[in-house]
Amino acid sequence: MKKGADLRGLVGYQIQRVHLELDADARAAMADHDLSPAKLTALILIRDNPGCDQTALGRALSINRSSAMKLVNILAERGLVERRPGRDLRTNALWLTPGGEAQVPVMVDALRKSDARMTARLSAEEVRTLNALLRKLGPATRAASAD
Repeated sequence: MKKGADLRGLVGYQIQRVHLELDADARAAMADHDLSPAKLTALILIRDNPGCDQTALGRALSINRSSAMKLVNILAERGLVERRPGRDLRTNALWLTPGGEAQVPVMVDALRKSDARMTARLSAEEVRTLNALLRKLGPATRAASAD
């Protein structure tokens, strides 16, 4: 089907099309680990913010509290994350288990290989430029400009 200048000129449309391709490749890369890229994102956030609670994790992932709890339950059932007593009796602090600590770098490497496959037609400079431009379009930029 033809895609006219209107679609080719819409940044959001182009990003969505690329996202679908990137996501499919990333999911295939993570298949051996039986984990989605989104769940790996949660593991990375917990690794980088040891002791965070489910509410903070949910905010970082832009998901509601119930979804964050389900996500943490899955990661805990797989032995990747553990809950420890939090800052008060109502919260749990999240930590990677030793198994989670060992598996995250392996999974990140699988995603890096996916990224390399998907950006193979770009030069290193173009990849750096693309990343910089995407960061400019991202939610942190919108939040900062709203102040």
